[in-house]
Amino acid sequence: MNVCGVLVHANPKRVEEVIKAMCELDGLEVHRTADGGRIVVTVEDTERTLALDTLTAIHKLDGIVAASLVYHSIDPAEDTAADA
Repeated sequence: MNVCGVLVHANPKRVEEVIKAMCELDGLEVHRTADGGRIVVTVEDTERTLALDTLTAIHKLDGIVAASLVYHSIDPAEDTAADA
């Protein structure tokens, strides 16, 4: 399993709009918001989408100032178990 922790900076006036758009992306979960348009999310690989592609999609959303990868983990044991 591929898991990425991402800190997203959105235009503070567009946070709700950005969250709604991000929630439509495969493998993304919003965990917390903070002042200044900061949003903490995790992104995981899905059967249809790689986490890297979801991270790229975040950058392309309207209202995004920046998105930074702050954590990354791959657990190959879980990938093997899922294939069995």
